[in-house]
Amino acid sequence: MRKRTAVTVIFCFAALATVANADDEQDYQAWMKTTAATAGKIRKELDAKAFQDAAKDAATLQDVFKKVEAYWAKSNTADAVKFAQDAQTAAKGLAAAAAAENSEQSAASLKMLMSTCGGCHNAHREKVDGGFKIKP
Repeated sequence: MRKRTAVTVIFCFAALATVANADDEQDYQAWMKTTAATAGKIRKELDAKAFQDAAKDAATLQDVFKKVEAYWAKSNTADAVKFAQDAQTAAKGLAAAAAAENSEQSAASLKMLMSTCGGCHNAHREKVDGGFKIKP
C-alpha cells in the first residue's frame, strides 16, 4: 500500500510540474507576442514623433523583460538571463530618450533592444512546423 501511495504522490508532483511548465511556456509565448507588437508600435510612434507614447510602450517592454528574466532564471540559463537584463537596460534607455524627445537616442536604443532580442532568438528559439519552439 505504501508503494502505491508513494507512486501516486510522485505522479501527482510530476503532473503539477508539467502543468506549471506548460503555463510558464504559454506565458512566455504571450510575452514574446507582446514584445513583437510593442516594438513595432514603438517604431511607428518614433516615426510619428509620438515620443510620450513610445516612452510608455518602452516601459511596458522593460516590465515584460523582467518577467522574461525570471523565466530563464528558473532554468539557470545564464546567457538568456543576460539577454533579458540587456533588453531591460535598452528598454529603460529607450523610455528615457523618448521621454526627452531625443529622436537619435530613441532610435539607437530601439536598435540595441532589437539586437538583444535577435541574439536570444538565435540562441534559444528553434523553428518547427507551424512556428517556433523554445530551446534551453
